[in-house]
Amino acid sequence: MQNEGHEGGEKLQPIRQTTRIEAFNALLSIAKHELLISNFRYPLRIVSRFFEPLVWVAPFLIFGRALLGGADSQTLESLTGISHMPTFVIVGTIVTTISFTMLWLMSFAIRLESYRGTFESIYACPVSNFLFFMGKLMASSIWASFYIAGLLLLGVLVLDIQFIWTRLPEMILVIIMLFFAMFGFGLILAGMVLVYKESHTLLHFVDGLFSLIVPMAYPLAVLPGALQAVSRALPMTQAVIASRNLVIRGESLLVQSESMAVLLAYIFIAIPLGYQFYKRMEGKAKKKGVLHKY
Repeated sequence: MQNEGHEGGEKLQPIRQTTRIEAFNALLSIAKHELLISNFRYPLRIVSRFFEPLVWVAPFLIFGRALLGGADSQTLESLTGISHMPTFVIVGTIVTTISFTMLWLMSFAIRLESYRGTFESIYACPVSNFLFFMGKLMASSIWASFYIAGLLLLGVLVLDIQFIWTRLPEMILVIIMLFFAMFGFGLILAGMVLVYKESHTLLHFVDGLFSLIVPMAYPLAVLPGALQAVSRALPMTQAVIASRNLVIRGESLLVQSESMAVLLAYIFIAIPLGYQFYKRMEGKAKKKGVLHKY
């Protein structure tokens, strides 16, 4: 129903719903803004993004060669069905890099806007929080792709990685599913940051915990039984396992039933729960009067 205005009986028109095209354009604008403000305006950040893989992966590869005496290992093959250690590590690093980049950028989404002084502008826009975070997530994926390109170049030119390239499209599909599966995690962390503000402490703890139990550079079988169970319940672990089975062992996506089930569960269950948690934490922050505070 339209309401009578205070001046001359003028009627106030209800705010119309945003169309799908307008919502999509807003999503692209949010992603573009994040990439330009945080990364693309600094040329050295772009250049360093391609060389960071060498610094990040080198310790795992050096330590692995020291233990194995070379690039191949019968022990690794007996545990995973994969013998070439550099290829094993590269795939794990690609998937976990995407996951951790998403978590960091989504968790800092609101905090960064407060830091930049654009918090009020973001909340005044007729765009839902869900769409705002999705734009941030898209930006994180694009930024992570530079790192992944550097990893692949390092693997192909230096490490002689043994990919079955025909399975790469299926691995990309797994990564797309991981993209959405991580959304629920990001919403939960973003909600906690709204109230408690200790973003670096929280993110470093979560990052360190996931780095320990997600089999990025070592087989899942070497973890204690309890940690293996926890790890298997995480979307990052299942994406790592499925990706290795696809592009290294040459298995079909159709036989990755456990991995697909976990990823789908996070997409259809964790996202709604995460969004509800975020809205509750947003309400709590408003009641405490700390929503806008950095």
